[in-house]
Amino acid sequence: MTWRKKLGFLASYILPSLIVAGFYAGGFWTFSAFLFAYVFIPILDECIGRDPENLSRDQVAEVSEDRFFDVIVYSMVYIQLGLLLWVAYVLPRTALSTLEYAGLLLSLMTFTSGGINVAHELGHKNNPLARFHSKLNLMMVCYMHFYIEHNKGHHVHVATPQDPATSRKNQSFPAFWVQTVVGSWRSAWRIEKARLLRQQLPLWNPLQNQMLQFIFWPLAFVSVLTLAMNLGTGQVAWWIFPAFFFAQSLMAFSSLEAVNYIEHYGIRRREIAPGRYERVNPLHSWNSNHLVSNLMLFQLQRHSDHHAYAARPYQTLRHFDESPQLPFGYPVMILMALIPPLWFRVMNPRLEAWQAQAYDAAHIEAVVKATA
Repeated sequence: MTWRKKLGFLASYILPSLIVAGFYAGGFWTFSAFLFAYVFIPILDECIGRDPENLSRDQVAEVSEDRFFDVIVYSMVYIQLGLLLWVAYVLPRTALSTLEYAGLLLSLMTFTSGGINVAHELGHKNNPLARFHSKLNLMMVCYMHFYIEHNKGHHVHVATPQDPATSRKNQSFPAFWVQTVVGSWRSAWRIEKARLLRQQLPLWNPLQNQMLQFIFWPLAFVSVLTLAMNLGTGQVAWWIFPAFFFAQSLMAFSSLEAVNYIEHYGIRRREIAPGRYERVNPLHSWNSNHLVSNLMLFQLQRHSDHHAYAARPYQTLRHFDESPQLPFGYPVMILMALIPPLWFRVMNPRLEAWQAQAYDAAHIEAVVKATA
């Protein structure tokens, strides 16, 4: 990995800086972080282009042990916590216009939705400290069940009808949103219930049932912050921060689900026996290799490699030409997903091209060998 690309991951610190600077500048400047992500980053993506290079085996071993990459993702957790503490403090003490509330909300959501990606990376690590930080970040967007469902549900059932986070061909994003938000929560409950039954633990004991804890902690977090930060202010209604917190949570996890919609649109694994599907390989997720947005998203867009080899840390994820390729990076694709006719017009031909070869056994064998 070049030193330029390594340092490029530091670009993730730009968004929180823009949120704070935009707030104090006021007015339309409060939209700065949102516009940076959804306008400026796509422009850079198109100007700078794609990144098809992969690390050698020796480089993978070296980069995997480099603590620089861990420091960035762990620091993002505390920056997100600090931002929410700051917002809880300034909102009751500052009279904002409707425009400024909207700008701050969209900008904060842009960062906290990326925080779910950080939680995703940490949740895949096999150590208690990383998993604690994963849950902490998910608590700050009211989506803690993702910790259970993503690892034990989505990664098992991806690209099958059993996965609520896999979108179907010709399914609009609003229809998918209902499917995945409701279905993923139900799936996480079933997984947790099965765990408790196996361990002969009581289902409704909040000390044992993680799903009950995942309901409690966000409510406790926002309640404590609201009480602590509103004492003695009397300037703005006490409910402003709770409303803001839940609104940014809704928008953040909706942004996550837009990413799921994009990553798995129409992809299906072959059913090799009733209820049994072929093993996940790099053909089973949409991929995007735009350099700048990948740096901002910790290479989440190299999603094909992540699903085929989930234990790989983000800095070592690989690009495969054989994977189905998105035409743009995630920021553009998210906006496109909000306009179903445009989405279907752009993505259905690409999906049909994938389907024409994805179920050919010889092609699959060649892909698996080439990407192992």
